[in-house]
Amino acid sequence: MKQLKHWFLISTLVFIAAPGFAKSKSAKRQTVAKAQIQNKTINMDQQFESLGTNQDIIDKARALQPNNSMKIVQKRAVDRELRFEIGGMYGYVAGGDTYVTTQNLGVNLDFHISPRWSIGARYVDSRNQLTDEGKRVYDIAAAKQAAGDPNFTVPGVDFPLSTTLAVVNFYPVYGKVSWFESAVSQFDLYVLAGGGQIELGSGKTAVYTGGVGMGVWWNNWFSSRLEARYQNYTDRVSSGERNIDSFIMQVGIGFML
Repeated sequence: MKQLKHWFLISTLVFIAAPGFAKSKSAKRQTVAKAQIQNKTINMDQQFESLGTNQDIIDKARALQPNNSMKIVQKRAVDRELRFEIGGMYGYVAGGDTYVTTQNLGVNLDFHISPRWSIGARYVDSRNQLTDEGKRVYDIAAAKQAAGDPNFTVPGVDFPLSTTLAVVNFYPVYGKVSWFESAVSQFDLYVLAGGGQIELGSGKTAVYTGGVGMGVWWNNWFSSRLEARYQNYTDRVSSGERNIDSFIMQVGIGFML
């Protein structure tokens, strides 16, 4: 009987203390969980701080992707305000007389009023020779003449000897190229128009021209050009006057003064 009373007393005490113990254990678990969350938050803050400032992040990104970087040029690489440019050029003439092919050598002088506008003068010396068709026709005529055959004709040919032009250039498109991040060259696409005098085998006559081109200014004193021009004039052959349309492709170099 006495043992039964002791067992009943112990059971009663355990029943009363159990909820408090469970509550204490649950509170302890919540405290540990909060501590873990706080530790995680602290770790995240430390990770962000390890990245450094915004500039540090940018520097690290550039170091990881050096091939994606680009040097930006904020102003024109070459000053073309009130400057002279003198140069030389070589050109090939297409069209014109079908029996003659012409190549040009020339000099030019341009005055750059501003980066958009320039005026210039050009002198061209022309070298001519017969085309394959021209040689064939003349060889036939020479053979008939040597054989005493009166039925031969020599086609009329007129050819340019020299040309003097005055031109106006307008540069509407402008750009720059960075070469291996070490040098910057400047280029302009331009249009031109002008006129002057051409000396032909038959004499002198007026000539008119217009075209497009690209100028590249490699530095403050050296330049190069690629140009295509249309040219019109009237020549004279035995059958009368002819209207001649020709196209000139030319390349040149220049020196800024």
